Amino acid sequence: MAEQQEWANLLAEIFEKLTEKHASITYDFGNLEIQGKIQKDDKVIPTGTVSLSGKLTITAQ
Repeated sequence: MAEQQEWANLLAEIFEKLTEKHASITYDFGNLEIQGKIQKDDKVIPTGTVSLSGKLTITAQ
């Protein structure tokens, strides 16, 4: 859970900086795959794979 909070904080900081500068940022994902897993009873259990392809643009005004 701590890692998720770190990512949320990082994204909040980026958005704040973009808003201050009225800027935009584009992320281009080309077949990015994220494999999910959880650890339970000292075993790693795969939970699935998420695939991302395309662009995400964030614009602050």
